[in-house]
Amino acid sequence: MSANRARPCKPARAEWIRFSPADDASSHAAMMANLRPVLWRSVLLGGCALILAFVLQAVWRDVSYAGEAVLLLLPALVIWIVGLVLLPDTNLSFHVEINDAGLLLRRVARRLPGHERELQLAPQQIRELEVVSYAGPVDVYRGGPPMARLELLLHTTLGDCPLIRVVGMDLPVPQRWSLRQIKDELSRRCTLAGIPVAVRAGPSYQASSAIRAQWPSA
Repeated sequence: MSANRARPCKPARAEWIRFSPADDASSHAAMMANLRPVLWRSVLLGGCALILAFVLQAVWRDVSYAGEAVLLLLPALVIWIVGLVLLPDTNLSFHVEINDAGLLLRRVARRLPGHERELQLAPQQIRELEVVSYAGPVDVYRGGPPMARLELLLHTTLGDCPLIRVVGMDLPVPQRWSLRQIKDELSRRCTLAGIPVAVRAGPSYQASSAIRAQWPSA
């Protein structure tokens, strides 16, 4: 554990965490029920971006209506705050983190009921780890590796969560670990603890929704 303390483990961003089929269904229902405010949020933020671009080009070109254009910044700021704070977004903020106690799974979504949950998995609570890698041909960043997704299947000893599924993009971010790094560290710890680890390749690139569609229902 001293090595872990020397190099703090950053949380990784996942696209979906399924603790149980019933929990997954309620989360999806809550998300679908809030699609309208999510759409309004996108419209508001998009409108604010257009207003900002209009004001910047007016000031840059020093046109006659630049002063009036600057006055649009105040209502645009109000709309921006409303869009960011009062309306939910589609980002459900799934976090996967390795710490000294094991694997931490956190799911937080602002103002969307049925999503908030946190689970700390100790190594001895994991019976088996399965890793499915989905190759990705899509380049997200110039000069970076192709985008790929990982699926972690955690077979646990927990009665209410016997199989936890995590799907996420293997996309390194400076402020976070990538899901691949979480997988590597978790696999290492499971191997040291004598927990079976299976690694297999899935089909070619699939979106998170396509991977989730393959998961069996309750």
